[in-house]
Amino acid sequence: MNKKICIIVGHGKSANGGYDSGAVSPDGRYQEFRIAKEISKYAADYLGCDLMNYGGNLYLTERIAAVNKADYDFIAEIHLNAGGGTGTECFYYNGSPTGLKVSKSVTEEISKEFSVRNRGAKVRLNKSGKDYFAIIRDTRPTAILIETVFIDNADDVKLVSTKQGQKRCGEAIGRAIEKTLGTNEKFKVRINADSLYIRSGAGPDYQAVGVVKKGEIHEIIQTDSSGKWGKLADRRGWISLNSKYIGRI
Repeated sequence: MNKKICIIVGHGKSANGGYDSGAVSPDGRYQEFRIAKEISKYAADYLGCDLMNYGGNLYLTERIAAVNKADYDFIAEIHLNAGGGTGTECFYYNGSPTGLKVSKSVTEEISKEFSVRNRGAKVRLNKSGKDYFAIIRDTRPTAILIETVFIDNADDVKLVSTKQGQKRCGEAIGRAIEKTLGTNEKFKVRINADSLYIRSGAGPDYQAVGVVKKGEIHEIIQTDSSGKWGKLADRRGWISLNSKYIGRI
């Protein structure tokens, strides 16, 4: 990838070390953290990038500290909205052209995917005139905060209440980031191993979803942050880029 990206799950751990669900649907069935973490996983899988706080083990200040210790170029923290509205919106660092560009792309993709209202890219400031959200204000990389849909709107939350909906939302976010940050790194490889598994994500622990065979030539459109895994142009999944198995051509 040309950019080192991290997708972050909002909420999960409270200031006192307990569980922070984030917003909850009026009927109590849906919790923001539990839905946001699955959307985040699908977004990170799509991009082949790092995923932070999937286990809900990091409080906000800990997430900020972890980001600032790393060398990310871009981060996106994923949430569900609340407050009686509908649709999708995205907040970005005040004055950041990149943040604005990606935020617009994210809301456009989510809006198009689910046919929901596009509330647009936004800046929210505190009383001191600084960015309101700490994950945007206090981190070094370009940062956005994505409010996917409203958890307290029955029609909205229904869209992301299933694994299929969460996958659609995560991949919409992934497409938007990929498109605007130019994370593609296209090149071709020849398979040198007798056969090589295609994985559903960038790593050996992901499910095998197919096989490529010796002598085949495939285009890689994206690599993960380690450069060790490549995404096939046909979107079937990821293959190892270990030189024992493939050769670049």
